[in-house]
Amino acid sequence: MIAALYARVSTAKQEEQETIDSQVNEIRARIATDGHVLPEENVFQDDGWTGEMLVRPGLDLMRDAANEGKFEILYVYDRGRLSRVFAYQEIIIEEITNKGIEFVTMHDMQAKTPEEHVLQAMQGVFHEYERVKIVERFRRGKLHKARSGHLINGQAPYGLTYILKQGNESAKMLVNEEEAKVVNKVFRWLVIDRLPVRGIRRKMYELGYKPKKGKKDYWGGGAICRLLRNRVYMDGLVYYNKTEAIVAKKSLKPVKYKKIKRTSRRVREKSEWIPYQVPVILEEPWMFEEAQIILSMNKTFASKNRKYDYLLSGLVWCECGSKRAGDGCNANNHYYYRCAEKLYKFPLEGKCTAHGVNAMVLDGLTWRNLRNFLSDKDMLKRQAEKWLSKQAVQGDAWLVEKLNLEKQLNGIKEEEMKYAKAFGAGVLDFEQLQQLAKEQKSKKAGFEARLKELEEKHDDQVLVRPEDTDRLVNMAEMVLKDMLLENRKQIIRDLVDKITVYEGGDIELTGHLPQFDQKLGYFHGDRDCGVAECGEVHVV
Repeated sequence: MIAALYARVSTAKQEEQETIDSQVNEIRARIATDGHVLPEENVFQDDGWTGEMLVRPGLDLMRDAANEGKFEILYVYDRGRLSRVFAYQEIIIEEITNKGIEFVTMHDMQAKTPEEHVLQAMQGVFHEYERVKIVERFRRGKLHKARSGHLINGQAPYGLTYILKQGNESAKMLVNEEEAKVVNKVFRWLVIDRLPVRGIRRKMYELGYKPKKGKKDYWGGGAICRLLRNRVYMDGLVYYNKTEAIVAKKSLKPVKYKKIKRTSRRVREKSEWIPYQVPVILEEPWMFEEAQIILSMNKTFASKNRKYDYLLSGLVWCECGSKRAGDGCNANNHYYYRCAEKLYKFPLEGKCTAHGVNAMVLDGLTWRNLRNFLSDKDMLKRQAEKWLSKQAVQGDAWLVEKLNLEKQLNGIKEEEMKYAKAFGAGVLDFEQLQQLAKEQKSKKAGFEARLKELEEKHDDQVLVRPEDTDRLVNMAEMVLKDMLLENRKQIIRDLVDKITVYEGGDIELTGHLPQFDQKLGYFHGDRDCGVAECGEVHVV
């Protein structure tokens, strides 16, 4: 008789351990013993496919071959290989036997009589129960290990290396020194140098820093953002049981065959997370929170490939309380800040009746007023004098801290002399002396490191003399006059919090402007939109 075989394993790990090969070899031996012929095209396999799903490529090929009469007897290792769901087992077996094909399961009862069919079906039910039991036992076992302080996650974030369990020593994560240096550089580039994510990507590529995993030799923007948002670098905590697998509501990539049923993940409640302490990588943890602020601002002010580069993007508000978003037509170069309440509700009619504000007019007016204010020589001189006073105070604070550190180091020297005398007098034994000396050495190293850092920072500071204020004022005026759009945006984002436009023309600007008591006042703008005739002048 012409035979066929079907084999399946449910995980990639089983596939790597050649479990499916052992199934196939055992079935081949049985077919040879029974004296049947097994053509190679009748060997059907599903490597790493869950038994929960009926749609599998190897299983479909086997069913198609059965429909075409390509074999007369089918061998499987057990019913659970067809499916872990009892109903699916029965569907496939009935489909096979209705075509006159004999079904042989090597590790279940062979069914010849109605009673034996019932008993074999019961074994199929136990295959489904066995799967549920294995999954639950595996889940509870991992939870118990995690709650007992054992590391479960084998996926180490960039900067850490996962060390497998060795003997009685549990698995752990250790700092990867080279990667840790890269992590600290990335945070400094963003927070200190204010490089955009695109600039960080370019710098990492130029320096040859490759991602830990991935087919490409360069970092993607998303990967860098995830690195910058990963709290493990700041608090040294990784979590087990943070997410759970669920069935996707809507597949992003519709495909006929899926190896697993639950292809999406959902974040669990934080109370269910199980923490595990790993080494902290970030040398200056304060930079993490600063990085989150910068990333949030980048998101707010992202250009999103706009055809018109809105200078006040993310800052303009409507009097109704909603933000105003950029909107316009590229055909006639008319762009507006319109109430987002209207835009978000389209095509439904919004409640807000405020007209759009001409973006070019508002951008130009705001920058001109801001530039004139910032170019005021008296104001700039006052700010420069304040800065010089602050610099002098910081210099005094530097000197106070330096003297305090030197005093602490002198105190440690005196303590070391006392311990040496006590040991010579027999008051302390050698072990006590070693312990005390170790503690003092640790303190001394900390104070010396801080003193060195303090001196280096002081050397890097640029000292400005009071007579330099006039030169600074003149330079500021020149820089503001010829400033590029991107630099204008940065100044506005640093100084302005909110610009509210009222119907009738009033504009209210709030921000961090020193002694700002001017009003932008009113202005007129040419409008060309659906609610006005072309070229009609409106107060906006």
